[in-house]
Amino acid sequence: MDERKVIVVPRAQSGRVLRELRLPHPRSGVPASYYADTENEVLLEVATIDMNGRRSWLGDGWVSSDGSLSVLTPTDPLFIYLGLLTTISQGGDEWKYVDVDSLRLETNDTMDALSIGALLDMSGVRRRALHALCDVRDISGDTVARIEPAKVVAWLRRKCDPGRLPTVLGSVGGGLAAQREMAVLVSEYLSGFWVARLFDEFGGFAGVLENDVLVRRVQAVVFDAPESYALGVATPGSGSKMPMKEVSLFIM
Repeated sequence: MDERKVIVVPRAQSGRVLRELRLPHPRSGVPASYYADTENEVLLEVATIDMNGRRSWLGDGWVSSDGSLSVLTPTDPLFIYLGLLTTISQGGDEWKYVDVDSLRLETNDTMDALSIGALLDMSGVRRRALHALCDVRDISGDTVARIEPAKVVAWLRRKCDPGRLPTVLGSVGGGLAAQREMAVLVSEYLSGFWVARLFDEFGGFAGVLENDVLVRRVQAVVFDAPESYALGVATPGSGSKMPMKEVSLFIM
C-alpha cells in the first residue's frame, strides 16, 4: 500500500499546487495545519475526519490504509495576521510599532519560520492585513506597524454582518440574534482579548434572550455546498507542496 492523503478541496484549487503550512491558530496560538495556494493567495484550513485505522481508500491503481479524509475550506488569513500582530505588538497599556518581517526569524513551539515567511510573501494579503488592522509608518526607511484597535473592531463588525450567517443557522432568527450568532462564529478565530472587545461593541447582546437561540446553536464546522468542492489526492513524496488532481475513490 502507498500512503496518500485523500482530501476535499474547493474547485478553485483543484489541480493547483498547495503548500502545507503550520501556523498558530488565531484563537489558541497552538500550531495548526493549513494549506496555501500561494499563486492565488488563498489560505485553506484543515478539518480531518480520522477513521482510526478502521477504513481504507481504494483508488485507480492504488490503495491507502489511511482511511482519513481531510476537508480544506477557505479561511481569511487576516485572522492569522491579527493573532500574530497581537502577540508581538501588545505591550502593556499601549500597542508598540513592530517590524512585521521580524516574524520571519521566529522559530519556536508555536512559530514555524518557513510557514510564517510563506504567509508574509503573499503580498496582496499582507497589504490588506496592514490596511485593515494596523497603523503603518515609515521610520528611517523601514516600514513598521502596530495594531489599531478601532480599525480591528471595525473590521470585526463587518465580519458580523447578519447577511453572512450560514443558512444552516437561519433558524435562530434575524436582527440582533443573527448578529450575535455571527459574532459567536467569528469568535472561534479570536483570542479572548478580541472576543471581549467584539462583544462589548454590541453591548454584550444584552437584548438577546439566551433560550431564544442557544437551543439552536450548532457546534460544528459549516461547509459550503458540496458542488463547490472536488476530491483530490496528495501523492506521496511530494514534500511540502501538494499537487492536486481530481480522482475516483471507493471506501473499503
